[in-house]
Amino acid sequence: MASALVATAAALAGCGSAASTGSPPGHPLQGRPLQVAVSVYPLAQLVSYIGAGDVHVVDLAPPGTQPRGLALGPAQRAVMRSAGLVIAVGDGYQPQVEAAAKSAHRYLAVLPAVSRQAQPYEFWLDPYLMAKAAPVIAGALTVADPEGRQQFQSGSLDFQSVAASIESDFESTFTQCQDSYFVTADDAFGRMAAAFDLFDVPVTSAGVNSAVNTLSVRNLASVFSEVGVPLGSLRQVALLAHVSVKSLDPMELAPALGASGPSYFAVMEKDLTAMEGPLDCDTTDNYS
Repeated sequence: MASALVATAAALAGCGSAASTGSPPGHPLQGRPLQVAVSVYPLAQLVSYIGAGDVHVVDLAPPGTQPRGLALGPAQRAVMRSAGLVIAVGDGYQPQVEAAAKSAHRYLAVLPAVSRQAQPYEFWLDPYLMAKAAPVIAGALTVADPEGRQQFQSGSLDFQSVAASIESDFESTFTQCQDSYFVTADDAFGRMAAAFDLFDVPVTSAGVNSAVNTLSVRNLASVFSEVGVPLGSLRQVALLAHVSVKSLDPMELAPALGASGPSYFAVMEKDLTAMEGPLDCDTTDNYS
């Protein structure tokens, strides 16, 4: 997309402290920087962007582990008890995390604060909701560490600005598409699709035959696999419908320990680009 947006996103990616992933340390940090335990990688990125050097983020979900329904070990529970703030998805996305958070010093469930949908889902795939989450998280960080107020407010505003640009890209692209249906492995992209008047047909709930029928009726040329989700029935759908398999990243998996994953903004733009062709979107006016 626009070069100014990419430059801003890169700058933001460099200012946040790196989120720790994998097994949490045995002796969590005390005092400053504020230690924050988070339950999914996108929240680790968001907190790092907002807090910069004033926070130390520990991702409770080990690399390569699906965060939904995350099972906690003793070390993860210990981190939650000693962290200055625990931030999770909420709304039943991770029951063990939500139960363990009762023993945390401070706890924030993000999804109930940004969406009235009383069901767990991957809210971070909607940039509008991530923008709404930024000031909520900044407020919780400020309560836990008042000395960082200026940084948290500034980081939140920066994140909201770039997230709004991402949302604008999504809106301008998806309003110029010839088709609004797409077939995916599971329902991770369902709420994001609905936010932009699209229709996600997840094979896990629709079934193989229904997905194949959707591809045939709407003359779709591709299905979408998802990073971290086994191909399984999606491969069968692709073979039966004689279509190609494209890839989307639901941003559920943390990168390998010590590795630096792509920024939230970069993944969102990559997913948008991946969908443009299969949905036959006219993006002529979206590029400078």
